[in-house]
Amino acid sequence: MENKTIKGRVLFVGQAYYNAWYLSRELRKIGWKADLLNFDSSKKNQMYYHGEDYKFEYKNLIDIYSQIYFYIDSLNKYDIFHFSNAHGLFFLNFLDYKPKTKVSKSRLISHQLLVGLVVFFIKFIPVRIITKKLSEIGSKKIFDFLEKYYYCIPYRWDIILLKRLGKKIVYSNNGCLDGVSQTSFSKWGPESVCNICRWKNEPTVCSDKRNLEWGKIRNELADYQCLLGGNRVDYNISSKIHEVPQFYCLDPQFWKPNLIIPSKYRLDMKKDVIKIYHAVGNFKERTGENNINIKCTHIYLPLIEKLRKEGYQIELVSPIDVPNKVVRYYQAQSDICVDMLTFGWFGGNIREAMMLGKPCVCYLRPEWLESVKKEIPGYIEELPVISATPNTIYSVLKDLIEHPEKRKKIGQKSREFALKWHSSQSAARRFDIIYSSLLN
Repeated sequence: MENKTIKGRVLFVGQAYYNAWYLSRELRKIGWKADLLNFDSSKKNQMYYHGEDYKFEYKNLIDIYSQIYFYIDSLNKYDIFHFSNAHGLFFLNFLDYKPKTKVSKSRLISHQLLVGLVVFFIKFIPVRIITKKLSEIGSKKIFDFLEKYYYCIPYRWDIILLKRLGKKIVYSNNGCLDGVSQTSFSKWGPESVCNICRWKNEPTVCSDKRNLEWGKIRNELADYQCLLGGNRVDYNISSKIHEVPQFYCLDPQFWKPNLIIPSKYRLDMKKDVIKIYHAVGNFKERTGENNINIKCTHIYLPLIEKLRKEGYQIELVSPIDVPNKVVRYYQAQSDICVDMLTFGWFGGNIREAMMLGKPCVCYLRPEWLESVKKEIPGYIEELPVISATPNTIYSVLKDLIEHPEKRKKIGQKSREFALKWHSSQSAARRFDIIYSSLLN
């Protein structure tokens, strides 16, 4: 029997790096039932995750049956379902056909069998794992709902059903293509980010049509959306979308300034060498010719060489395909963390480095700073990240290299800022309010 004193019940459906994992752990400490489901079938992506309560497998039909059972069981166990990442607002995707999509006869038969299986579970599953709301609606109505779309279930039927049962849907935005067309995003200046992006001419990854179709369905399904970065164009202009830096959280004990470095991860560099950290997740997939990518590796590599020729003792720390739990050891040994110079905001690399007490550099777009400031002014006023562009990064980096005390002072502010805005504890406090408001 479940504890009746809990504040609420939330299931994080899908990973968001490690953010949802640490948030769920802290929510448990303050009275929430909070679990995380990992439905990612990619083996490579697992290196970015830190934990899970449940995991979907995709080996055979038994795994599909298990997924259906888990989905229906969750209707009884949770009130809020929190999703993350572009095109990641789904629970079950094996029945994922858009309306009027033409399919082969063999695939249609398989599709019908799976629909029948879903109907069977909903019609005959024991009452003990059906929610009160589901019982009120009645299995016949749900059967009729599925039967009506027997040949082609509506897109995101699994989320539509959650909403019809009164469940709350929360979504966390992640990335430039999340609800914003390539055309709109490319207009942000002073330099177009899209021109150096590996995915500019890959419509299966990023295109106006794909991005906007996703934004439309995302806004229709989600009750509350989290964003950080202020990219308010296209479908990111919505009263449902809020600047919530706390979702993108970290465990301050996992990332701490006095982190003990295992011997096998210690950098073989002289103590007086300034170590500059610059990393790109999935480097090969995201990088084009001449090291061009949105992380600006093509700018940093020649810049490092230029500074070396000028006599500065510096080394680049740039791990590739290293599990996220290990990356922190390289970040902790670095003196400065540098990131994107045209995108306009920062991501996990900078947040991790700030939590480790490092000075961080990337481009902060003035328009986005103002947008975020309107909703959470304190965040922008306290933000210690140093803004730089391709034209100013030389002088910014040179200044930090020459002034160790300045690096130390900014690093201290970085840790304080990360604890206040990006710690898992602050995230739990914020979402205690957000989730409670949704339920009430």
